[in-house]
Amino acid sequence: MAHKALTVSAFTASAVSAALLLGAGAAQAGGCFGSSCRPAPCQGSACYNLVETPPVYGTIAETQVVRPAKTYRRIVPAEYDYVTEKVMIHPARQIQHHVPAQYSSVQEKVLISPGGKRWEVTTDAYGRTTGCWVYDKPQYGFRQRTVEVSPARVEYETVPPVYTQRQRKVMVRPTQVLHETVPAVTETRHRKVLVSPGSQQWQRAGY
Repeated sequence: MAHKALTVSAFTASAVSAALLLGAGAAQAGGCFGSSCRPAPCQGSACYNLVETPPVYGTIAETQVVRPAKTYRRIVPAEYDYVTEKVMIHPARQIQHHVPAQYSSVQEKVLISPGGKRWEVTTDAYGRTTGCWVYDKPQYGFRQRTVEVSPARVEYETVPPVYTQRQRKVMVRPTQVLHETVPAVTETRHRKVLVSPGSQQWQRAGY
């Protein structure tokens, strides 16, 4: 733009100088001298008109950031809950029980006299002594006897474990750090810009 303005100014100065020279020549040709001399109207090919070209403006759309994007840090605390669980209060154990021996009374046949052969001497009615062998049968009898039916022993009783229920606090979700980004806010603005600057130039009259 500075270069164009400089070119127009140089052309304008040259044109003005030419016009002054032409005007001076015309004054001399008409015999007019001094400050009271009225310049003759421009005629012929030596006349120029100053033509002005207005500047041209346009509108452009620009996207501008009204609010920049921001990232926020948010801490979400841990979450807890209660769970019910089975807990053993007493473990299983064994208890000893002493069982005494068991007895019973039984009847059994026993040998009282084994019997056998024996020599027996007797005297008869006439005073005679007689000897002979006598066979005795064995003699049996019955008696009561206490016998052990089952011996003494130790028995074990198993007591099952004892359980109960209790509630316990557990962490369901740990502490979290969340980053939330808020996007930037933009808007479109229209701005008037110079498309072409105005200019001045001398054009030959009649063309």
